[in-house]
Amino acid sequence: MSNEYLVKEYELCFEQLRFYDTRHSAILQYLFSLTAAVATAQFAVYKFLAGPTKGFFACQAFLSGVVFIATLVLFLAMLQNRLYFVLIARQLNAIRGYLMKTEAPDFHSNQLYTTTDIPAVKPSSVHTFQLLGAAFISSMFAGVSAYAIGPSLGTSPCLGTATIVATVVAIGEIGGGILYLTERGSETADKAVHGKNQGDGPEPIAPPDKG
Repeated sequence: MSNEYLVKEYELCFEQLRFYDTRHSAILQYLFSLTAAVATAQFAVYKFLAGPTKGFFACQAFLSGVVFIATLVLFLAMLQNRLYFVLIARQLNAIRGYLMKTEAPDFHSNQLYTTTDIPAVKPSSVHTFQLLGAAFISSMFAGVSAYAIGPSLGTSPCLGTATIVATVVAIGEIGGGILYLTERGSETADKAVHGKNQGDGPEPIAPPDKG
């Protein structure tokens, strides 16, 4: 195996790792900006209508429902981004470990990572806290939308229903996210991303017989 190729692969993977790490925070920042803007818009509608009128609750239910769908999509994007980040990190560590053995066998003070069994679900990871925060915000808007539906239809608001909806959504997103990362993170990159193992593609076409 050409070590020159591996060095180039390492450099490209490192750039890709930084891209996924930056993208993860960028998605969360966009989620915060979106939810803050909608919350401000709801407050503006509240002040314009001079109180919690039926029209206000109808607007609140609609806006909160739209934001819930948007935040759910962003949460799913963060889950996928986390998976890609882990796959790239494993490749980086594998290359570093190999080069340390072949190119620098006498260097015994390596201070960087060489493990290739990085878990996709890591409780102490910043990505984990970001995902939990995104799921919490998403569930809050789902609960607010459920809370406002009743008054918008002329009935009394029900805090219990809103709490149940928010709790169910939070459990569903967090539990589903853990299941997704656990299952996909235990597979090879080809299987996790493309649904097939390495070598499952079409057979190569044999060159024509010149004889």
